[in-house]
Amino acid sequence: MPASISSSDSLQQLLTERTDLWRGRQRCAAAAIPTGRAALDACLPDGGWPRGRLVELLPERPGSGELELLLPMLAEQTRQGRPVLFIAPPLVPCPQRLSNAGLDLTRLVVVRERKHALWCAEQALKSGLCGALVAWPEGRALNERALRRLQLSGEHGSAALFVCYPPGCAPPPSLASLRLGILPGGEIRVLRSRQGAAGSAIRLGASNVVTLEAYRRTTTV
Repeated sequence: MPASISSSDSLQQLLTERTDLWRGRQRCAAAAIPTGRAALDACLPDGGWPRGRLVELLPERPGSGELELLLPMLAEQTRQGRPVLFIAPPLVPCPQRLSNAGLDLTRLVVVRERKHALWCAEQALKSGLCGALVAWPEGRALNERALRRLQLSGEHGSAALFVCYPPGCAPPPSLASLRLGILPGGEIRVLRSRQGAAGSAIRLGASNVVTLEAYRRTTTV
């Protein structure tokens, strides 16, 4: 006769097996990908970049540091043998800079298609094979329905998923887990967070160390 399983045992088993379940304000390390900067992980609501959920990046102007912010994590994904996809980047990525940052270029896929950038991103995410995906779609392609489709596609796997908005583009309503404003000089503003940390500011110094005093300072968003 099989042993009986209590409801608490069943719940604990579910929490162990499903790392994508939201647990209120409790962080789940398995549900996040380290940013490559331990101090930054401590500042972000999930303890790192969330897996399978949308993160929106809003640079104040082109080249504000949005790609630089992601490079440590992207490099680690390629070192672990997971492909990294750039969808419709506004400029051709510099291979020397990416290589110097530790990114294995044999694991990098760059898709130059702009008109159907979000469709390309959806198909890549549905495969469940990529470790991270960064998309730079045109502003006119960014709407609530398109972002919803992208989020649902991201849930097929555990990839880190980022959408970089054109500077000055107002983001539509979305199910983004995290929305960050990227300012020149290494300042990052938490504009929206699934866990209620919006209004905080994080500053990365030249050595990529987080200045916690800047993080504690609240800002008006």
